Amino acid sequence: MKGRRRRRREYCKFALLLVLYTLVLLLVPSVLDGGRDGDKGAEHCPGLQRSLGVWSLEAAAAGEREQGAEARAAEEGGANQSPRFPSNLSGAVGEAVSREKQHIYVHATWRTGSSFLGELFNQHPDVFYLYEPMWHLWQALYPGDAESLQGALRDMLRSLFRCDFSVLRLYAPPGDPAARAPDTANLTTAALFRWRTNKVICSPPLCPGAPRARAEVGLVEDTACERSCPPVAIRALEAECRKYPVVVIKDVRLLDLGVLVPLLRDPGLNLKVVQLFRDPRAVHNSRLKSRQGLLRESIQVLRTRQRGREQVRQVEAACAPAMRLLAYPRSGEEGDAEQPRDGETPLEMDADGAT
Repeated sequence: MKGRRRRRREYCKFALLLVLYTLVLLLVPSVLDGGRDGDKGAEHCPGLQRSLGVWSLEAAAAGEREQGAEARAAEEGGANQSPRFPSNLSGAVGEAVSREKQHIYVHATWRTGSSFLGELFNQHPDVFYLYEPMWHLWQALYPGDAESLQGALRDMLRSLFRCDFSVLRLYAPPGDPAARAPDTANLTTAALFRWRTNKVICSPPLCPGAPRARAEVGLVEDTACERSCPPVAIRALEAECRKYPVVVIKDVRLLDLGVLVPLLRDPGLNLKVVQLFRDPRAVHNSRLKSRQGLLRESIQVLRTRQRGREQVRQVEAACAPAMRLLAYPRSGEEGDAEQPRDGETPLEMDADGAT
């Protein structure tokens, strides 16, 4: 009996000691961290601080907080607000400052689910959404290399965010009358890539005969839109674009985010970038299933990223386990495969053989 009581006391002492030790582990770090300056915590990640400095995101965040405080003060003072410029949009759109347009660029790559995310913006009644408008530039300057097109993509993005669609005339097909027009007189909404699924184009007021209102949520059927919504002048679309408090552009052809720095630093543009990521295994699987559909895009990218044989072998040696998991053969394991001609990528050889 005495032995049982002794063991019970020992168990209680052990439990009490364990609780005290846990409290020490929890309290000591919080006490030590609480006495430090909040900015000193950034010293643990200097690389992140350098990136924030380059993109001026800290200043933008401070300015955004200041603008938000001013907007709340105006709201409390009974300031009148336009019904097209609400103080709060949904969480997907973010908070837009009253009477100030918010521009959002959805940055992604192929087969990452960007079309699904973009459709969420397309359905929002206060968002003017454009689906991959840089497709026109990419097709007009094919074949080329993607790196040389990045500056032109940025300039095109700037014009579209300002609701200036005359830039589309520069990349119209040679046989298109819009390519010879001195201004936007001959441009119509049919010049936009995937215009048949755009809710602004396929709903009133641009399309009075549309079966569905702009605020009604639902996918746009391309055949129904083409049947009931004839193309209208691009100037009418520009005027409609200027009415919306939020303009969103989704694209997959801007490979260097650094070219957007001038746009991010432009105080009149109020631009935010949404970076979309997806599990690379799912991206790889999706690209395998749509290999032919991405042929032209892959050629553009590979013409920029060609590497010497020694560089390729170094990368393959470092990534050999992952390459085997993805069932990619190494360079020396493919047998006597035909070598590409000078200045020609393997995808270009496949394209020549398919035609």
